[in-house]
Amino acid sequence: MNKDYQKRYKASYKQKNKIVTFPLSNIFYEELRKRSVYYDMSVNSFTKNIVTDFLNNDTTSLLTTDRLLLIGEYIRISRSIANNINQIAHKTNIDETIDRNVLINSLKHYEDEFKKFISKS
Repeated sequence: MNKDYQKRYKASYKQKNKIVTFPLSNIFYEELRKRSVYYDMSVNSFTKNIVTDFLNNDTTSLLTTDRLLLIGEYIRISRSIANNINQIAHKTNIDETIDRNVLINSLKHYEDEFKKFISKS
């Protein structure tokens, strides 16, 4: 019974999947190996990700955790700035006065945040 299950599984797998093999020069293989270590993947898994991401036109899964965190921080800072600009525009549109010191300090704070952010990347 175990052998029948394995035969059915293999047949089903071969119907749904194709194995691709191709020669690769040692230089390119070594580069793939180094990069796969960086992403903590096997060479085959890394190569499969590259190909499938390319075909799906999606590169986000190949971003390192550090890069994803950096992008998240950039988005957070950008949204904070956009939110403050919207609040200022709203107050201006309803003829409220804006405290210039608060505005300048807020802009200075975001400038400092971006400087810290840029120095990390």
